[in-house]
Amino acid sequence: MRHSNFSLVVGGPFHRLLRRVGLIAEDGLPRVHAAVVVAALAWAVPAALAAIQSVVEGTDVGWRYFSDATVYARYVIAIAVMLATERSADGRLDLLVGQFRRAGLVEPGYDAEYKAALQRADRQSSSTIAESVILLGAFAMAQIGVGSAIETAGATWEGALVDESKVLSWPGLAAAFFSTPLFLFLGFRWVWRFVVWSLLLFHFSRLPLRLTPMHPDRSAGLGFLSIYPSIFTGFVFSLSCVMAATTLKQMQFGDIPREELASMLLGWIVFMVVLFLGPLVVFVHKLRTIRDDALLEYGRLANRHHLAFDRSWIASDRDGEELLGSPDPSSVSDLNAGVQIVHEMRIFPVDRFALMQLAAAIGVPLLAVVLARVPLIDIAARLGLGLL
Repeated sequence: MRHSNFSLVVGGPFHRLLRRVGLIAEDGLPRVHAAVVVAALAWAVPAALAAIQSVVEGTDVGWRYFSDATVYARYVIAIAVMLATERSADGRLDLLVGQFRRAGLVEPGYDAEYKAALQRADRQSSSTIAESVILLGAFAMAQIGVGSAIETAGATWEGALVDESKVLSWPGLAAAFFSTPLFLFLGFRWVWRFVVWSLLLFHFSRLPLRLTPMHPDRSAGLGFLSIYPSIFTGFVFSLSCVMAATTLKQMQFGDIPREELASMLLGWIVFMVVLFLGPLVVFVHKLRTIRDDALLEYGRLANRHHLAFDRSWIASDRDGEELLGSPDPSSVSDLNAGVQIVHEMRIFPVDRFALMQLAAAIGVPLLAVVLARVPLIDIAARLGLGLL
């Protein structure tokens, strides 16, 4: 059951194309097998042409297509994952945007602004103009990418340099005008969704929100936003797979110093974490203001309360046995617990688990690069020595 009419996934020309070919379910989301069908098509078209050209011309250049790691990273893993995660991403986004209203976070009288922000984001995510620009950009980038691959390798399955001119092979033509544009289109479409989502969070942050510093989520009621990074983990995983495969391919053409490789991989992880957690910065000022005000107000209240308790029980000659059954010590404990919650309040609404989940999606594909440089047996040996 949907909680709003907002969706980053449903709508747009590509979505309508998938619907026409039967890859969209009745709920408007891609079917389970849609990712397999599209990824298989992206990989199979250049594969078939590579095999045919190799047989017809009697060369082995086309067979290199089947041993290229970037082919599987882009056309198989990335395309499949980016489509397969649309269903779960849509459900989580629906829960998140609906929570602002269900939890009573939006001040009464601002429902119209809240709905307007959702409607604007829904139009932007399914914009025909946006997808047209994305498609043109994907085609342009594909031509640049194929040309760059040929210049780097001299002769590859995409084509070769002939008299300083780039001549595309049959699978290279398929990659340049179908498979690579499809991969880039899906990737750029996820980037656009991320931009739309970031703008939506910005508009939500500008609404008067009813936040409380005593909320047990330690984020004044915005702790549910920790769910947000998991929405894009599939996309992040896809990007890291392509990054890992590209790095492995570069290592075949030349050795990369260990320090440079380590810096590159660490920089990629840090960049991606900062990028995908960045949209939540829009709530930092509001949460910091609430926390600072609460520290002063609750600190003042605790001080008055504890001074009164001191006068009543410490500075007086009352018998300590009178404390038995008295609610005063309990009120001291409760107030101290409340002040402690305020002190522990986070001004950035993301918990450790969400951060680890995002870092894992980024880092796991990069293990292939690490293992290519440092064999697993060496890593195990070093870990074993470290435990001794």
